[in-house]
Amino acid sequence: MKQIYYVIQTLLRGRGSNVIKVISLGLALTMSILLFARVAFEKSCNTCYKDYDQLYQVLSVWTVDGERDDEPNEMNLPVVAGFILENFPDEVESAVNVCKYMVFGPLYNGSVRFSDYKVMADSLFFRTMGIEVLTGDAVRELQQKDVVFLSDRLARKMFGDENPIGKVINYDKQIQLTVKGTYAALPENATMNPEAVISIATGWSREWAENTWQGGDSYFQYIRLRPGVKIDVEKFNARLDAAIQNYIPQEEKESVGYTAVIQPIREVYLNSDTVKSMISIMSLLGFAILFIAALNYVLISVSSLSYRAKAVGVHKCNGASGGSVFGMFLLETGVIILLSIGVMVLLLLNFREMIEETMEVQLTSLFVLGRIWVPMLVVLVLFVIGGVLPGRMFARIPVSQVFRRYTEGKKGWKRPLLFIQFMGVAFICGLMCVVMAQYHYVLNKETGYNAKHVAVGDLQFADDAERDVARQFFRGLPYVEVVESASYPPCIGMSGMMILNESGKSIFSSRYCVETEGYPQMMGMVLKEGRMARERNEAVVNETFARIMRWGDEILGRVVHNGHTSLGDLKVVGVLKDFHTASFYVPQQPLIVRCGKFGNSIHIRLKEPFVENLGKLNSQASEAFPGKTVDFYPLEQEMQEAYSIVRVFRDATILAAVVMLFVMLMGLIGYTTDEVRRRSKEIAIRKVNGAEASTILELLSRDVLYVAGPAVIIGAVSSWYVNRIWMDLFAVQVPLGWPVYVLIVIANLAIITTCVIWKAWYIANENPVNSIKSE
Repeated sequence: MKQIYYVIQTLLRGRGSNVIKVISLGLALTMSILLFARVAFEKSCNTCYKDYDQLYQVLSVWTVDGERDDEPNEMNLPVVAGFILENFPDEVESAVNVCKYMVFGPLYNGSVRFSDYKVMADSLFFRTMGIEVLTGDAVRELQQKDVVFLSDRLARKMFGDENPIGKVINYDKQIQLTVKGTYAALPENATMNPEAVISIATGWSREWAENTWQGGDSYFQYIRLRPGVKIDVEKFNARLDAAIQNYIPQEEKESVGYTAVIQPIREVYLNSDTVKSMISIMSLLGFAILFIAALNYVLISVSSLSYRAKAVGVHKCNGASGGSVFGMFLLETGVIILLSIGVMVLLLLNFREMIEETMEVQLTSLFVLGRIWVPMLVVLVLFVIGGVLPGRMFARIPVSQVFRRYTEGKKGWKRPLLFIQFMGVAFICGLMCVVMAQYHYVLNKETGYNAKHVAVGDLQFADDAERDVARQFFRGLPYVEVVESASYPPCIGMSGMMILNESGKSIFSSRYCVETEGYPQMMGMVLKEGRMARERNEAVVNETFARIMRWGDEILGRVVHNGHTSLGDLKVVGVLKDFHTASFYVPQQPLIVRCGKFGNSIHIRLKEPFVENLGKLNSQASEAFPGKTVDFYPLEQEMQEAYSIVRVFRDATILAAVVMLFVMLMGLIGYTTDEVRRRSKEIAIRKVNGAEASTILELLSRDVLYVAGPAVIIGAVSSWYVNRIWMDLFAVQVPLGWPVYVLIVIANLAIITTCVIWKAWYIANENPVNSIKSE
């Protein structure tokens, strides 16, 4: 009990420095635990499925013009999963075919809309994925059309405590669906976690797609191995390739090569370049913040040796052993960490919405019981580093310190600790600056089209009469400048068209879009020569397409042979100046455009005020088309969402940089205060001998800069290396050179110097007599 009393008294006497410790540790704990929790969240992806090590994802590999895909594709032909189940009965227990693109529309319960994530899947979905079915016979019911299974979470949202079985809901105001069962909802870190599963027979019965080898590569597919079966993935994939080649129609093999491979579902996600980069950098940030915070605590503690040594000597005079002093310091560290945890909890509760938006995941998902070891381990590491190292130094203070002043500088401890902090801050500042610059660059870089004030919404029309009525309605709205349509907005990937040579062999895959005649002009796209396509057999190509075809300057009138046999050959009647399709993650792609009828992705340029007029558009269009789902949204918003992961990373680095800078400054202030106290007599003698205040400030600043200079340079160089790896994710990169890193070094050194001068200003201008008298 006496030890606890002494610890409380010590904490109260040093409450100024202890407040700094608690705040800096609280901020650092919050940031490092969030980062490590997000890493653990990613690493545990897809572990929610039953026996997930038996669950494999099917991937496609295409060969075009002799060039095989660098990476397998998640999109598959519709028959591949069933083919694997049929041909490998000894290894495969079940397989499933899942489609997302046929069910982009919302669900309705009466007039209430639900935009929760949904898929179409066949009857073996739940058995294959290892998802618990709570009610209903999924294998039997999902073989029927117009059937849906709901997650228990969505069922509660729709029906409350009512039994959902037998209820009828509506898909996209088009199809009546009967609820036939429910299943256990899946967590956020599952790559296949729908809230509703609609029978895929619903789409196929309406001929929305084909279930053949020519059905299009638009399906996610999975297989589950039989219990206890272990396979050599490479050997299995070799057997699978040989089997597939026997089934693909000969005419297909002549135009394009195809095979499929399988990979464990966890590896598919974790081996993604984006995910690997994010996990590596977030782990690095987490370790940097944690160790800098811990070392900062050690630095402040070591800096207090000069005035706490006598108190330790008194304890030893009264019979305290080194172990007792060590235990007291550990207890003191524990109390400070507990208070820091309290600060962390307050931050998480008060800034929960901002944190969840930044991390793009719910806090309840980050801190589930199965991953509670993450924050516990972080706290333990902080306690060990922050408590043991300085505790051993305090325990070794001799009893003789009662009778003389403790003046040892302990620079051998303090300077390396400062060095690590300076290096870490420079590193994170370099990372933050480049991430911010890249995010701003991709959002504001010229795309080749004008998305400002453009609203986009998907509407399908049954016939030409309905199309004409709809077009006249939109044109007649007073706040509409112009209305056109296309297959897709330009900022998404678009569909593909295989381009063939004269002998019918595939030479490359081009992006493909159908647009109304006035669409390029409305979007600010430049038609370099010729005109827009008007007839069924006419097409417009972009510059990249013409360059790949090696047509030179004679482009108009050329003939395009393509894999869409229903279209036949297309005559080139115009050339579009390149505009960027999809996002800046991918390089400029070839594009071929045909003229089409009004419908699909409606593009409307609105007058100012845009937000107010967008609300009017959705309201009036919903009234005009009560049988359709109307949901217009800003095109610029769609473009920004493509870089959401960059925004998350940017926000995380900004928060990390602010926290690390604060922690570093607290440590530097503690170091400078100790140095000023330790060298006060030296400074006074220098002033008596004629030294100016500026000379004293220069002396103290130079002492710190000897440590800061190399540390900041190393940190900046390290950030350059990591930034180079991260920037490889983009096809278009912000043009930053070495001057940026020079400015980062200068800015860091300026902040450090300013802090030292601020803390040393008083002693540098104090009457030296006062310092000498205090000795």
